Amino acid sequence: MRKIWNHLGPHPSAANHREHVIAAFGALGAIGLIAAINLFLTGSLLASLPLVAPMGASAVIVFCLPQSPLARPWNVVIGNVASALVGVVCARFIPQVELAAALAVFAAISGMALSRSLHPPGGAVALTAVLSGAPIKDLGFTFAFNPVFLSSLTLVLAAIGFHTLRNRLVKAD
Repeated sequence: MRKIWNHLGPHPSAANHREHVIAAFGALGAIGLIAAINLFLTGSLLASLPLVAPMGASAVIVFCLPQSPLARPWNVVIGNVASALVGVVCARFIPQVELAAALAVFAAISGMALSRSLHPPGGAVALTAVLSGAPIKDLGFTFAFNPVFLSSLTLVLAAIGFHTLRNRLVKAD
């Protein structure tokens, strides 16, 4: 039983709770900044609300796992944008939602693999484009630029700033 727990339970070298709480504050600021930028650009958060889930997942990766290859700026930005593009294509040209959703995730993973930009929340971005209905469908390919590209770029820049500041503060101690 202990052997099973060792494989299924938490990894023994997981970051401490203090580090996760500090990272959570970084994510809070980044998601707040993304919301403010989208509100400023569109006058409404309704068009960008469906993007909250994928950006939340990206925030966990870039703030809590910054050393992961999945957190690299290329992966976050290109992975999310490529996934948005294929999601919009599937939403526009495949009338059966279930098939469009499945193909969107397939195409997102394939596109990220080909562009060497694997970022798991990209699958959620592709699904968002298919499942969000009229607000995203009305945006069309613009969805890939705003809110996806701008939000992904904002998230990456916020994380870089956060981790740079955090590292300087730690070295100062």
